[in-house]
Amino acid sequence: MNAFEIIRDDVLDNLLELGRITPEAIGRARTLSDRTGQPVEQVLNQLGLLSDDDLARAYASVTGLTLWDPDIEPVMVDYRDLGLGQEFLRKVRVVPLRLDGETLLCAACDPFDEEMQAGLSFAVGRDIALSVARLADWRRVFDADNFEIQTDSFLDERRIERDLAFVEDHGVEGQAVELVSQAFSAAVERNASDIHFEPRRNDLLVRLRVDGRLIDYVTASSDLTGPCVSRIKVLSNLNVGERRLPQDGRASFINAGRSIDVRVATSPTVFGEGAVLRLLDRASAPQDVGSLQLPVHITDLLDKAVRAPHGLFLVTGPTGSGKTTTLYALLAAFKNSGKKILSVEDPVERHFEHVSQTQVQSQIGLTFAACLRSFLRQDPDVILVGEIRDAETAAVAVQAAMTGHLVLASVHANTALAVAPRLHDMGIEPYQLAASIKGVMAQRLVRKLCICRADVPVTDLLSNFARRVGAPVPARQFEARGCSRCRGTGYHGRIALAEGVWAEETFLGLVGDGAHLETLKAFGRQSGLTTMVQEGLRQIELGETSFDEVAIIADE
Repeated sequence: MNAFEIIRDDVLDNLLELGRITPEAIGRARTLSDRTGQPVEQVLNQLGLLSDDDLARAYASVTGLTLWDPDIEPVMVDYRDLGLGQEFLRKVRVVPLRLDGETLLCAACDPFDEEMQAGLSFAVGRDIALSVARLADWRRVFDADNFEIQTDSFLDERRIERDLAFVEDHGVEGQAVELVSQAFSAAVERNASDIHFEPRRNDLLVRLRVDGRLIDYVTASSDLTGPCVSRIKVLSNLNVGERRLPQDGRASFINAGRSIDVRVATSPTVFGEGAVLRLLDRASAPQDVGSLQLPVHITDLLDKAVRAPHGLFLVTGPTGSGKTTTLYALLAAFKNSGKKILSVEDPVERHFEHVSQTQVQSQIGLTFAACLRSFLRQDPDVILVGEIRDAETAAVAVQAAMTGHLVLASVHANTALAVAPRLHDMGIEPYQLAASIKGVMAQRLVRKLCICRADVPVTDLLSNFARRVGAPVPARQFEARGCSRCRGTGYHGRIALAEGVWAEETFLGLVGDGAHLETLKAFGRQSGLTTMVQEGLRQIELGETSFDEVAIIADE
């Protein structure tokens, strides 16, 4: 046993002492370590039994090295100028940071990697000083599309024995296991909302939806299409043998210490089965209305909705605009309220202990409307309707709101003021809506500028646009640039733009009269309603988003 192996045992002792791992987990990991030659602690990490952060902290504690923070110590040297190749840096997972005299400072995911230390020293002809890098921080520097990630992120302790055979298989099935794992890891790292496996005539395209945009992740051989979808089906308890019909499933996994719920949908195409995985990070679920980070006047509107004893509160916007997140924040606000809360959703995306949630199953007659009628016999205080899609659901929701229940629901409309005409079109009488509605909110999601944004002069295009929508011209304007943090896109994350109306006397009078949309818009202008576009202009001035993003909303 060499010195590094002895120190690696010290790492395991450190993790055991801190309670980060168990002796049983170490025993399981040693079995795979003996077969693959990988260090035990890294096997634990790859199997999802040890987080990246805990592993890096253990390395730092045992070696006395510092833990690298890329926000405090950015990369100051180009590895190509040092004669280093990206393939080598990816293989040994190291980041050259800066030169300090004759010493090259680097951040390494594994400070005990002898190949890494010898290779660096030989290639650059300098002394090497190390700090410890978290795997996620290392990935921020290099393009994750090129990673050779040897972990199956879908593994938890109960799946280890079952899947070891897959990992060790170097045939097509083994490649499929690895590809699904890599895509999942990359999606979690990039905060992607969805993973798309799309079969084509000559290959399999895997794409990630990041900040609302689909980006290509990797193109693989068409031979992997069937095995990849089969792998996904096994993990989500779907029928592997059924390839003719669409299937829906779900599963829960742990990735780097994070609990991830995954909703799976498969469907047949002319080139084989495709699959879409929706990722839901439990840690990112809204805890209350304040966690949505909306403007104060919108937060106040939502607080009023939570406090309302009865009535109908509606959230509107297109698919993918964050309506469900807002409704779930409202549900979270009722925790420990002592109220009976029921929800009907399609699908149920997050689970709440204090809410009785029902999944729509139209094929057996369990529709939104059928559930709502049943709910009215169950003495509820609050009812959530995932979406009002048809006249029948709208009628029952209004009836519930008029009979002493608080109904929270989503509906498709372009703006907050367009909701009333939309419900009129569904057959709701104006007097019924005026008697039930409490408020309405509309929202959109736009991409948030990365910190690499550029402050630019306000353009004539933006000035003219602001005047046209009746808003002050922003004093500042920022544009997207691109850096390693945002992977060259210029954007990192998303923010919500929202508008809302609380149902007061004048508004209710217009709704009761069946006012047309243009009349309601005139009311909005007179009452000082801040529209989503106007809020977007304010966010442009604050440097939160770009004119390009806000212009998309204006065109809808």
